[in-house]
Amino acid sequence: MFGWFRKKLRDDTPQHDYDCDGIWWICPDCNNPHRVDETAEFRHLLEDLCTKIGESSNEIYEAFDLLSPDGTWQVQDEQALFKFPTARGQSCFARYGLVASWNGDTHSWMWAWGMPDGWVHPYAVEVADHAREVGEQKGWGALTSRLLLVDEHEAWHLTKLTAHLSDMPLVYRAKVNDVNYHYYAIERPVWAS
Repeated sequence: MFGWFRKKLRDDTPQHDYDCDGIWWICPDCNNPHRVDETAEFRHLLEDLCTKIGESSNEIYEAFDLLSPDGTWQVQDEQALFKFPTARGQSCFARYGLVASWNGDTHSWMWAWGMPDGWVHPYAVEVADHAREVGEQKGWGALTSRLLLVDEHEAWHLTKLTAHLSDMPLVYRAKVNDVNYHYYAIERPVWAS
C-alpha cells in the first residue's frame, strides 16, 4: 500500500507534490498529495500542544520510571490497556488509544480509524475516531483525511493534538516493524497493586 509513496518521493515530481514540509493529504480522486489548508487556529493549537503535552508526558515518564532503557511495554488489546513493566520490577497500567501508524521512510501516516478491519481492536480506535469527529466539526482536513504525508515533527503534533482532544496527558511511539511506528495517546498510568 505504501509503495506509491516511496515511488512518488523518489521521482522527479511537479512542484505540487509532497516536499517533506507541513501536512499533506492524499486525494482519493487523483491519488496525488496536496497540502492541507490549515487555519491559524489549527496551527497555533498544534504548536501550543507541543509544549503542553510534551511537559505532561515528560512528567509522567519520570514519575513512573518509563525513561529507563531497561523498561518495556505491552499492549493488552481487549482492554485497550498499556502495561509498562519497569526496570525495577514494578508495572503500571493505562488506557490507551492508537492514533496512527507512520512510516519514516515514506512519511506516510494512516489514522487508526482508517486502518482495515481487524488491524486494530475497536476500543483502541476511539481516540482517533474522536479526533476525526472534531476535525469534521471544525473543518480540519488533517484529522479527516485517512492518509497523510507528514514528517516526524508533524507526526508528533498530530499525536499530541489527538491526546489533547481525548484528555490524555501522555503520548508514546513504538516501533512495530522495520519501517513503521505506532503513535499512541495514553491516560495517566496507575501502579499495579
